[in-house]
Amino acid sequence: MSRKGILPPGFVDKVRRIVGDEHFSQQECDLISYSLDYWLYGVFLSQKGDLPALPSAIISPASTDEIQKIVRCAGEYKVPITPFGGGSGVLGGAVPLNGSVILNLQRMNKFLNLDEASLVAEFEAGTIGANLELELNRRGYSAGNIPQSLYCSTLGGWISTRAAGQFSTKYGKIEDMVLGIEVVLPDGNLLNIRPVPRRSVGPSLKDLFLGGEGTLGIVTRATISIHPLPRLTMKQSFIFPSIEAALDVVRQVLRAEARPAVVRIFDEAESQRYFPKIGGKVVTVFISEGETEYTTIDARVIRRISRENGGESSGKEPVDIWLQKRFDIGLGPVLMQYGGIVDTIEVSALFKDAARLYRDMVAAMKAVEGTLEVSGHYSHFYREGACLYITFAGIPKDPLRYYQDTWDAAMKATLQNNGSISHHHGIGFWRMQYLEQELGASGVRLLKSIKSAIDPEGILNRGKLIDGGR
Repeated sequence: MSRKGILPPGFVDKVRRIVGDEHFSQQECDLISYSLDYWLYGVFLSQKGDLPALPSAIISPASTDEIQKIVRCAGEYKVPITPFGGGSGVLGGAVPLNGSVILNLQRMNKFLNLDEASLVAEFEAGTIGANLELELNRRGYSAGNIPQSLYCSTLGGWISTRAAGQFSTKYGKIEDMVLGIEVVLPDGNLLNIRPVPRRSVGPSLKDLFLGGEGTLGIVTRATISIHPLPRLTMKQSFIFPSIEAALDVVRQVLRAEARPAVVRIFDEAESQRYFPKIGGKVVTVFISEGETEYTTIDARVIRRISRENGGESSGKEPVDIWLQKRFDIGLGPVLMQYGGIVDTIEVSALFKDAARLYRDMVAAMKAVEGTLEVSGHYSHFYREGACLYITFAGIPKDPLRYYQDTWDAAMKATLQNNGSISHHHGIGFWRMQYLEQELGASGVRLLKSIKSAIDPEGILNRGKLIDGGR
């Protein structure tokens, strides 16, 4: 375990004056509560009484000004900071390594502004996704970003990991939605990128923080694009003879310029769990939504292409079942209480490689000793390819060895099939070991150079994404 550090008394006194005594805590119950995120192997360790790390303190600011002062104070006393939003990350990105303090952004949760003419809205970064949607829905709008972690993730967390929601095939990913951001830099200075549709003023500074995982700056607020609530929603699903057939249908649908909000291809194992009435078959669900005329045409194109390619209609019931179950993330920790190891891995590939990637990845992971089940689905589609999301479970003799070997097998299969090792969960702590295989030595050196230039003391989220700074 990464033990908590002993904080300099001067740092503690100054931070207490900044946020108030009630928003600075070193109580054991609070330190334990913020000691890990939803990295499932970390959860497994915690169930055995071995926390992966323990922070030195929990600091909960209420404003950008307070964050600036805290960051400057941390720089003065060389105290590392781990930003914390909702704690829903699955790769240890919010685990407080090296005795860092937790900077808890959950008090910064205000809805700031709605510009209906421009279809943009501004929120503080600590806003929970479900609350963000509620504020917009009440006014007739949606952000269109609905991740599985909607109820336990924040806008700042979405930005930090380049997140994607379940309706992304129509509405895009978080990088498509963010127009402007406010960021506290590692020296405490403020960077304000104004919201505009597009700019051409050199390399995009905004993109340093989209996926930066809190290592380059702390996002404090953001302006995002929004959409009017749909007038019509149409649901349909089809059974296909194989993963290959289903992928080709979706490829044709997107090539025909149809834009379903949701597309998900479930393999036989996941279909068996989700849709027991259908059983172990490849099921694909579609949701089309928007203006009535466009939605009707969209659904008609999907139906025609599916039927022309051997799809058997299974109605809207599978879609409704998925909608009912889509936020359920509690099964993994339950299985781990009985000695199981469970995790998910999401990767991406072009259509030409997508089916082979699925076959090779599942086979490689099943070959690891101790594996009970490997299943997968495709989601987050593009005209060029898709995201493959794999779930694995095993009861091994050596949990850490099994976990490492299964991840190694998955990453090797991904890279051999020209895929990317991460689609929307980011890198965090655990996946950092594979980053050079994806980016190459030059790419990692470039990221480290950026980190060292912006944060030479390594104050922000030390030990994550890249091991830069001091």
